[in-house]
Amino acid sequence: MIQTLVQAIEGTAINNWVLATAWLWPLMEILHFVGLTLLLGAMLVIDLRLAGFLRQMNISTTHRLLPWAMVGFTINLTTGVLFFLGDPGRYAINIGFQIKMVLVLIAGLNALWFILKINPSMPSWDPYGDTPGTAKLIAYVSLGAWFGVLLLGRLIPYVGTG
Repeated sequence: MIQTLVQAIEGTAINNWVLATAWLWPLMEILHFVGLTLLLGAMLVIDLRLAGFLRQMNISTTHRLLPWAMVGFTINLTTGVLFFLGDPGRYAINIGFQIKMVLVLIAGLNALWFILKINPSMPSWDPYGDTPGTAKLIAYVSLGAWFGVLLLGRLIPYVGTG
């Protein structure tokens, strides 16, 4: 199945474009780092406050950082797809990449859990008080997932494949 996916991508116009454009891969690396900085920087503040820390900050104010996290995620999604399409044989069989994608999925499901269960009740919270246990759990899952994504992304060139 993986080999079929790789063969379907190799030789496509986008695969050739990514591989043939000398400046594109380094530019994507830079953009991926900028996106990661926006995403993790925003999520660190949001999640730490959601976990009950940084109580000197109004909890609803920290959520004004969510658009920055979304910008970072969009940049990383775009560059990440281009990385994969540019070298599918390297990424598809890389265990670090595979685990990273599972963690991105976990982070996404966790964000959905936040949107459905926590966000509607936030206006009734003390803006400078402690947070409920469910909110703390969501915050810790988010922190763990995103930092796992960061670490595994850095390890992709160094870990085994398959």
